[in-house]
Amino acid sequence: MVVDHSTGLAADMGITDEMMAHPDPRVPLIDSENIPEELQAELAPAFEWSKQMWGTVPRFLRMLGHAPVAVEAWLLMDQKIRIDYLEKDPDYVKIEELVIVKTALLTECNN
Repeated sequence: MVVDHSTGLAADMGITDEMMAHPDPRVPLIDSENIPEELQAELAPAFEWSKQMWGTVPRFLRMLGHAPVAVEAWLLMDQKIRIDYLEKDPDYVKIEELVIVKTALLTECNN
């Protein structure tokens, strides 16, 4: 199997440099300003909380938005792991964020 070293993927997968630079999500993202009517009641409060807390609705939450209970579960976990530690141990959060950034750099993730 030949690997394209610019993408790190097998050449026969058909992944181009352009696709890696500007990847299209396989699952469409839910626009936080235009939530579908059938998801509005469950999703709007979670998206609003994310905007208030972080200033934005991250792409992964917009993807998870197709299953509002997954967004709710993620935010609950985020609350217990990250938000509670902001008060208890601010260094924990700094280390966690460094791990996230380092992982994104190593995997060349631009999302």
